[in-house]
Amino acid sequence: MKTRTSLIVLSLLALSGCSVEKVRDGSIAHLSHANAFEKLEVAATPEDQARDEILAAPTEFVVPIEQDRFAWERARFFLENYGGGSGTPSNAVVKVVGSRRGLSSAPGPSPYTYEVFKDFSGEGYRYSVRCVTTNGDGSDATLNAGNFARFIREGRLEVSLLVR
Repeated sequence: MKTRTSLIVLSLLALSGCSVEKVRDGSIAHLSHANAFEKLEVAATPEDQARDEILAAPTEFVVPIEQDRFAWERARFFLENYGGGSGTPSNAVVKVVGSRRGLSSAPGPSPYTYEVFKDFSGEGYRYSVRCVTTNGDGSDATLNAGNFARFIREGRLEVSLLVR
């Protein structure tokens, strides 16, 4: 009887051990110390994360005086290389309104028009970025404006997320 009971207990243990998910060495679950009952879930793809970051980027911001030259050159670079929409470089249009300096994309085949203005303030230069569209889809223009603003401010551009 003892042998029979021991055999049943061992069988149950063996079966229960086979049914539990095991964390393999080197797996993401192992490296993150997830146990067998936790499920790892990807909250968002890297592209979704970049899109969220761009949409949260302010389109009005201050650039310190010592960084202004670099920021202004990034704005010009963006407009000359991505503002025209035709895939060929175009010239940025310089605008001066009183003490405000601005750049905008040259007229072209793109349904998007970009503008950036800067004003001197006590902390540096206050930049204001806009993207408007002629096709009526404001969400793409908002994404483009955030991408442009982040590029001016930080030098980071998500070309794959530019809607042209």
